[in-house]
Amino acid sequence: MSDSSVTSEQSSDQQPRRNFVAEIAAIVVGGVISVVSLVSGLVVFLDPLSRKPKVPLAYRDAEEGDNDSEEGGGSGFIRICSLEAIPDDGIPRRFPVITDQIDAWNFTPDQPIGAIYLIRDKGESEPKIFHATCPHAGCSVAPNSENTALLCPCHNSSFDLNGDKIDMPGKKNPSPRSLDKLEFDTDKLSEQNEIWVKYLDYYTGIHEQKPKL
Repeated sequence: MSDSSVTSEQSSDQQPRRNFVAEIAAIVVGGVISVVSLVSGLVVFLDPLSRKPKVPLAYRDAEEGDNDSEEGGGSGFIRICSLEAIPDDGIPRRFPVITDQIDAWNFTPDQPIGAIYLIRDKGESEPKIFHATCPHAGCSVAPNSENTALLCPCHNSSFDLNGDKIDMPGKKNPSPRSLDKLEFDTDKLSEQNEIWVKYLDYYTGIHEQKPKL
């Protein structure tokens, strides 16, 4: 057998091996490219979820700063009204809770998220603050005609002007607890005469005042 014949046979044997290696390399390279593309797409998609939401510049409070603007006030407190807006006559007054809504994609300013009752007694500088939601089943309470109690229209729950649950004549109070009291910013009140409230929603139907997540 001539040398040329041996060389030709060796070349023909090596050709399939080269094709096989090339195919494997193409598959590996294609897989790497696909993985990189997938990871890049996930990073772009998930970036808004991991990025800290930002309030548009036009809605930022120059005095409060960026941290305060996300919650409508410092440390989660929301401005309700000035102290002068609450007469010291002991009458319960309902106020809406309005703040900016922000998530990973959207910013919506001045949205109502609930309501509270403020009661200011004669000569008192600090009001009593109650959640407007009845702890029994989530209905909204309202003052009676004499403004001496807060009543739930759904299941006869009733509360005095300190927020404590009471039994009205001939009616058993089904509420598991008194009205939910809310924390307010004492510094804002003493320094600026403004009511800033830490508004939270609480689970109904249980004895504990437990905030919803």
